[in-house]
Amino acid sequence: MDELDKKIVYLLVGNGRTSNNEIARVLSVSEGTVRHRVRRMIDNNELKIAGLMAPEAVVDKELVLLGVKVAMSKDLSAIAARISQLPEVQASYITTGRYDIIVEALLTVKYGPIDFLCGPLSGIDGIVSTETFMVMKSFNKWIIPQLEPEDSQ
Repeated sequence: MDELDKKIVYLLVGNGRTSNNEIARVLSVSEGTVRHRVRRMIDNNELKIAGLMAPEAVVDKELVLLGVKVAMSKDLSAIAARISQLPEVQASYITTGRYDIIVEALLTVKYGPIDFLCGPLSGIDGIVSTETFMVMKSFNKWIIPQLEPEDSQ
């Protein structure tokens, strides 16, 4: 990414609905330049434009962080990738420190954490232990809302 790409992204962070024409006007470049650069960044998985929600706005879900330890370091990337594909997972991070992976998940209130631990997460080989952290309040955090099966059609 060069400086112009970064400026385009900065404007989209402020408002993801900013038009290519408006970005072009602010940055004194052509609309085609903006359109081409946005398309290239999206195609290269450098940029994703999405609608996000505040976690508190989802009344039947709660944001949960999980610390995960794995058995063998050589499996770290594969395990983190598998975890990140679970529908409840917002993101998974390979980290330093006490845990090998930190997982951010949006789970059903009350029984969601135990259902997640005993269900989808338990199906991933190589996980030695987990520790669950309930997010009581978040600041400046936005999440990808989950669609229920009937909503996605």
